Amino acid sequence: MIAYLEGQILRSEANLIVLKTSDGVGYAVHVSQHLAVKASPEEFITLHIYTNVREDDISLYGFQKLEEKELFEMLIKTSGVGPKLGLAVLSVLSPSQLVDAVHQSSTESFSQVPGIGKKTAAKLCLDLKDQLKRHPISGFEPGPAGSSKAGLTLSGTEIDGVFSALKNLGYSEKEILPVLRETGSSDLPFEGRLKKALSLLTPLR
Repeated sequence: MIAYLEGQILRSEANLIVLKTSDGVGYAVHVSQHLAVKASPEEFITLHIYTNVREDDISLYGFQKLEEKELFEMLIKTSGVGPKLGLAVLSVLSPSQLVDAVHQSSTESFSQVPGIGKKTAAKLCLDLKDQLKRHPISGFEPGPAGSSKAGLTLSGTEIDGVFSALKNLGYSEKEILPVLRETGSSDLPFEGRLKKALSLLTPLR
């Protein structure tokens, strides 16, 4: 079973990249839309791999962070959610948005994913809440209820600056807060942090 790969991107397509390792072997790896969009040919990347084995197929699913792989594995433990649908969830919701949606029981967030109806969304909220309670994932803890900015590691001035800029660009507070939590620990200057936030937000629309 393949658990980890590193190498050079040969090409990327919708939700798929071909990764060439140092021994010259090219692996087709299913990835989230976020990663597929930003993947550049010849870029060197490392991926944590989930290997899905069936009688007629072996498929690889890759994640740049181990925590993302853990969330993916939690998703596909839910009845009716296979690897492709699990990856679709992570293509629509960032890990922080997913965790917040679970703890806020936001079935509307999961219903944004093609192929997920209200019943599956409700089941995901219940199943994932139980799994995250038993096995919390470091770095993707739920944000505070409501619209508080507490828990972000940016200074108050930096939070307000990035937050205001994104609000002025038409993003909602519900969209912005999870992204701020993802960029909060970055050492980037204001412009770089804003650019990173936009790169996370744009694929969601």
